Amino acid sequence: MTETWLIYALGGGWGHLTRALSLGRIATTQRNVKIITNSPYAKQIDDEGCFIYLIPENTGASQTCLQVRDILYNTAYDRLIIDTFPRGLGGELADILPQLDHVPRILIHRDINSRYVAAKNLRSFVRENFDKVIVPGEGKDLAFCDLPIVQHTEPWLIRNSWELPDRVTTRSHILRVDPSVKTILVCASGKTSELALFGKLAIHLQQNFPDCAVRILAANCPQECPENLWISHHPGIECLAAADVVVGGGGYNTVYECAAVGVPLVALALERLYDRQNKRACNSYCIHNIENMKLDNQLLHIKKTVNFLLEQAKSVKNSSVPFYINGAVQAVDRIEQTK
Repeated sequence: MTETWLIYALGGGWGHLTRALSLGRIATTQRNVKIITNSPYAKQIDDEGCFIYLIPENTGASQTCLQVRDILYNTAYDRLIIDTFPRGLGGELADILPQLDHVPRILIHRDINSRYVAAKNLRSFVRENFDKVIVPGEGKDLAFCDLPIVQHTEPWLIRNSWELPDRVTTRSHILRVDPSVKTILVCASGKTSELALFGKLAIHLQQNFPDCAVRILAANCPQECPENLWISHHPGIECLAAADVVVGGGGYNTVYECAAVGVPLVALALERLYDRQNKRACNSYCIHNIENMKLDNQLLHIKKTVNFLLEQAKSVKNSSVPFYINGAVQAVDRIEQTK
């Protein structure tokens, strides 16, 4: 009988869902994969062969908890995989997980705020309620990394290197730019409330770099942004790989996708309740404290950094996407071995 894996991936933006799909699309070649998500973008992207339980983003906290509880208690599955939040996004897993000790439970340990870990006594909870913890390329200085059940992989990516189209093709057919022109891609993949900021940034870059092609990658076109600058495409890594410079947040997917495809990222360390973008963004060209700066200062910092990176950019004709290891492939084996 074919196994079923259930992945809990609640959280706004693209991040949690993309990470779940990165794992699910590989696992689903031999298994059934079901994903619980409340991402507002779930209907706009390919399910990659996975079954999606979509909880609408405007569902209240108590109703969301009830829907999660109903799925966990009334769905048959052989592995339960929890992304990032050991107790659930709203704490709804705290009394559920102890009742599911007949099912192997795996925590995907992305970096989270240490204050949250301490306030909820998460170290003890993880020890008592998970059979394995997998760190998807986030280093060894995280909250639970010293636990004996921890295993590490490379970052999880939704495409392997050999699956990406060549850069010239992506520029011509997806980004709709001249392949010979240097290209700046603004990646607006976080909160919907931040879309206006990234839209203004795209317009500013277009005005200040008239010899370059500027595009903004977003699920929806920012209100004041010309539609000819807007690209809606999934998976975003295909677009990132074709750019000379990417400007985006310091979220998990943006940082590790740019690192994998060898494209420099100007990362805006945006404030999050649980995620420490400021820490992760330091692996790129980080613009610190972006939300506390005046807009003019933000734009000036970004303009200077982008200009520096463009001067170093090589011709797209002479560059190809480098080979990289996809940690999601490693993770499928680690999860399969969990008893």
